[in-house]
Amino acid sequence: MKYQPEQIAAHLDLAVLSPKAAALDIQCACALANKHGIKSVCVAPYWVRFAASLFENVSTVIGFPHGNSNAKECEAYRALEDGATELDVVINYGAYLDGNHRVVEDELRPIVQLAHSRNALVKAIVESCYHTPKTLREVCGQCDDLRVDFVKTSTGFAHGGASPEAVKIMYEAVGGRCQVKASGGINNYEKAAMYLDMGCTRLGSSKFLELLP
Repeated sequence: MKYQPEQIAAHLDLAVLSPKAAALDIQCACALANKHGIKSVCVAPYWVRFAASLFENVSTVIGFPHGNSNAKECEAYRALEDGATELDVVINYGAYLDGNHRVVEDELRPIVQLAHSRNALVKAIVESCYHTPKTLREVCGQCDDLRVDFVKTSTGFAHGGASPEAVKIMYEAVGGRCQVKASGGINNYEKAAMYLDMGCTRLGSSKFLELLP
């Protein structure tokens, strides 16, 4: 189907996650989001309080970008205190792929409980490019069992981002019980429309105007 600009905006998490992002970048993204009805602005934890003063639906990243932080629950608590309404949590995919599947539950369960107690959403970033189809299917099922609100393809900082193959596996793995967010390399209308057609209910991108038809 042909998506209108307001439909793209309503499904977009506008990412401002460059290591060099400054206050002006946050201000510009929030102004764009307010003007066009963009669903969420995603900023680094340091910028959450500032962004929340400018825009009502601020998301942030936890354990970003590699997922191997030991302080994710503390990060999540601080982000929620600062005004975040959505948490994009990078799972410890390195430990998972090393055979420690319990790490996903140990990290995500307390964060999901904390976030949901405050009516905030949790998106589990699985970094799909590093998985085989089997491990991607398994880890998405595990995240879904832990009651995350979304499984998400990528941080955008790995060697690969979203792919139709990964999204298909993820969508089938969760079976509609949680939602799927495509992120990483979505930089034009054709890609945005493709992932929406596949059933993704969120898109992650540092672009907006480039995604419009």
